[in-house]
Amino acid sequence: MDMEPQQEAPDEEPEPIEEYVPGTANGRNYMTRLCHFPDGPWYIDVIHIESLPPLHDSDRTWLTRAEAVQAADKLVADLAH
Repeated sequence: MDMEPQQEAPDEEPEPIEEYVPGTANGRNYMTRLCHFPDGPWYIDVIHIESLPPLHDSDRTWLTRAEAVQAADKLVADLAH
């Protein structure tokens, strides 16, 4: 009995590419999970901040990884204000 690999259904969306980026803002360490689809914009999925509950970002997107990292840093820094 031959087992052929299952082909992905054409209507299924591809999985986003995830990247974890550490950082420090206002003396708090955090880890951001950035995501993007191939050839798509970057978005912040969640930010895990030291001694705080996870912060989920809105539906904003950024064209580059660097812009998304900078936005995550600003979100964490703004928590102190």
